[in-house]
Amino acid sequence: FRSNLRLELPVTLYEAALGGKVRVPTLDGAVELAIPAGTSSGRTFRVKGKGLGKDGDLYATVRIALPEGGNAELEELMKKWRSAKPYDPRRDMS
Repeated sequence: FRSNLRLELPVTLYEAALGGKVRVPTLDGAVELAIPAGTSSGRTFRVKGKGLGKDGDLYATVRIALPEGGNAELEELMKKWRSAKPYDPRRDMS
């Protein structure tokens, strides 16, 4: 069996939307993981060979982290986005 590890990986809203490289801690030291543009919270990436031993992998699940304390500029941007580009990610749940 594999000795896999799991990690919750916090990313910024702009890293998720625009993509970028983020540092991911592993038992052997940090590695860079490319986050594709348009990544949603909950998406899991496999970092091969970075679990326990040679056979284990690291599974990093993205969690979008918003800035603490609120941000008036971000709130205004999201209100404009909601009006201009509405979508329902739960449309298939009913």
